[in-house]
Amino acid sequence: MIWTRIFALFSMIIFDLVLTQNINSVQMTIMDGWQFQCATTSCLPHATVTASDIFQCQITCLQQTQCIAIGFRQSISKCQLFTNDINQNSSLETAVDAVTMMVIPGTRLPS
Repeated sequence: MIWTRIFALFSMIIFDLVLTQNINSVQMTIMDGWQFQCATTSCLPHATVTASDIFQCQITCLQQTQCIAIGFRQSISKCQLFTNDINQNSSLETAVDAVTMMVIPGTRLPS
């Protein structure tokens, strides 16, 4: 009986530690109907992944600290992750099924 309680307490402590260590958050500016149009090749995506929805694309960005912007195309399930290079020579162009999201500086937790 005592071992069951100790095991339950130990399990709760470990579970709590795992949850608190994996919590990340970030605030993003969301621009529906826009995508990045780069003037040079220096702002190519850092990574391109398949994402079933926009939330999965955001989670992928959260998992990488260098990610500061996302381009998501729902029709082809394409998620592009951009790094600091995107701020230099980029602009936006209209695109029907695109959503562009940019991390608001100072909002990423943990920093």
